[in-house]
Amino acid sequence: MEQEVIFMNEYLYKDIKITFLDNLHVLGMYMGYYSFNNTIVIMPEEDHDDTRLLIPLSAVKTIEPWPID
Repeated sequence: MEQEVIFMNEYLYKDIKITFLDNLHVLGMYMGYYSFNNTIVIMPEEDHDDTRLLIPLSAVKTIEPWPID
């Protein structure tokens, strides 16, 4: 199955904010990702099989860097 590049490489190993269409958001750092069937699979810092975040692309409003000071 063909994989697509969705995030910019500059976001790897940095904090990001994903805002959904209903204006809820998720903050965190991700180590890797892949995409299939219009779904993003994000692998966070503590990468275990049960901690991966599956996000339908149709639910994403914005993906941006998140500065934590």
